[in-house]
Amino acid sequence: MAISRNQSHFVIMTVIYDELADFVMGGGASSRNANELIEEIAETPFDEVDPYIKRSVALTMQHYGEIVDAFRPMLVNWKWERIPLLTQAILLMSYAHFYYVEKVDKKVVINTAVDLAKKYVEEKQAKFINAILDGVLQ
Repeated sequence: MAISRNQSHFVIMTVIYDELADFVMGGGASSRNANELIEEIAETPFDEVDPYIKRSVALTMQHYGEIVDAFRPMLVNWKWERIPLLTQAILLMSYAHFYYVEKVDKKVVINTAVDLAKKYVEEKQAKFINAILDGVLQ
């Protein structure tokens, strides 16, 4: 079953969020398989999941440390660990999309992130995401 790019972004964000939450709640260890999460959230057998989703999740998690390091200088008066997990998921997904998954215009990546943020986090978090991404995506 084909899903829209917007639905793909929702799946990617949700899987990354679940991975982050599982890691935090598990005390630094993830107890679930990302492939099973993707399959569950996409409501599709893993073999039939859009390769864009698989690649996006894999590259985000593979580059997690360097992505977080790229954000740290932009976090004036903030610590990465204090940012809500859903906001972290949107930032991670957006950075990975821009630098690792496919070359897309910066404005498109930011607009996608802000649209997700407006639906799922507080308004001030959407503004925060916009500002941080604008500074880190070059």
